[in-house]
Amino acid sequence: MLLIALYSYHNIKQQIISSQLSHLQAIAKLKSLQIDSYYKEITNDMHLIQNSPYTKYFLTFDSIGDIHFEQLFREQLNEYVYDNEINNIYIFDPKGNLIASTDKNVHFFPNSHCINAFEKGKISLNFSDIYRSKMADIPMKSTYIFYASSPILDSNHQLLGVIVAEFSADTFFNEIQDYTGLGVTGETLLGKRLGNEIVFLNPLRHDPNAGMKRKVKINGTIARPVIMGTMGNIGDGVSIDYRGEKILAAWRYIPSTDWGLVAKIDYKEALKPLEAIRNSIIITSFVLLLFGLVASLKIANSITQPVDMLESEARADSLTGLPNRKLLMEILSQALDKAKENHTVIAVLFLDLDGFKIINDRYGHDIGDLLLKSVALRLTNSIRQSDRVARLGGDEFVILLSGVQNNLTITKIANHIIRTLNETYAINNLSLTIGASIGISIYPDDNAENADEMLRQADKAMYTAKNSGKNHYRLFEQI
Repeated sequence: MLLIALYSYHNIKQQIISSQLSHLQAIAKLKSLQIDSYYKEITNDMHLIQNSPYTKYFLTFDSIGDIHFEQLFREQLNEYVYDNEINNIYIFDPKGNLIASTDKNVHFFPNSHCINAFEKGKISLNFSDIYRSKMADIPMKSTYIFYASSPILDSNHQLLGVIVAEFSADTFFNEIQDYTGLGVTGETLLGKRLGNEIVFLNPLRHDPNAGMKRKVKINGTIARPVIMGTMGNIGDGVSIDYRGEKILAAWRYIPSTDWGLVAKIDYKEALKPLEAIRNSIIITSFVLLLFGLVASLKIANSITQPVDMLESEARADSLTGLPNRKLLMEILSQALDKAKENHTVIAVLFLDLDGFKIINDRYGHDIGDLLLKSVALRLTNSIRQSDRVARLGGDEFVILLSGVQNNLTITKIANHIIRTLNETYAINNLSLTIGASIGISIYPDDNAENADEMLRQADKAMYTAKNSGKNHYRLFEQI
């Protein structure tokens, strides 16, 4: 029986490792989708400015001496900065002369990174590397900066000028380095290959001064997960991190940025539930000597309980990889506490799909599951980088909006989500169409005291929207 107990211990250990790796893979997948969505959003911002009639008119005609038009153009650029969270916008002519900028104190290239962005922006849309700002130690200034640049062409595809936009990566890094669901030792990190070395892009949880500085050799023995990710691989397993510590890790390659992403947790913390099992085995050994086979079978049965508890504590939705209800409530509670402390606005959008049940009943659960995965992907790509999407179960999803400026921004996002979900889905040679009813709770407008109450308010508003015609949104304050 002792051999059976030891076998059970080994078997349960493998189950815990497998469960943890699945959880890390779900987190890594979610973070990679957020990165793709973030850069897709920036690409759209650049195209919007690039194709603005203000921009092309300013570069096509001799309007530099027109003070009134220059003021209008600068106001237009400032609106882009305000609405799209861009630090500064610079407009250059093909020779590199700065002809318009949102930065009133700059009359030439701000720095060498901007010059490099300008040169690459003559050819096509380009994103610079992320680097530490020289003004990082100044209060209210961004710590990490990158540039996006793009050519401005006339109708004959001749170069009129180049737009260079400066972005702060601070919010982006904060989102990628969200440790929720990763325990005390877990973290997510990004790396990029430069020759025969890998450079860590973001500050590291266990070495906060290492961001943008620490490098590891591709053929080295440490930091193997980030090396695997930046080399174009997707996988998971037991490995060694940049500290030389034994870890469980999942890694992914992100083609759109040529980065490697890693989600990891220390091996010791991941296997902490085994301590209780090990103690159970020791007790089992003594009981076998004293009470015989019957008592030992009862205790052996209790050994498997930590595995069931571990599974019940999983925080990622198994179908879509999105946060589930448990993880959502943790995230929402943290966001609500931060909003109360900083006097900021957050919103919860409770979303229920219209017409999903009919499709699920007609075509079967396999088609229904594929449709839910497509909805999850569209939702992830439709929100801002700072927002979160979760699946509660069935066809119910929740979106958390943080740092919104006003209610108009919230309702614009809700309308955008509804339009996006209304577009036809092509699944297994089927053309499927669904709608979405959304209920919205806003803090502090709706005076929710906690995360549960805020979610209930949004749920109630969603049912009001569904009962009044479906496929639209309703604010809690309107019911």
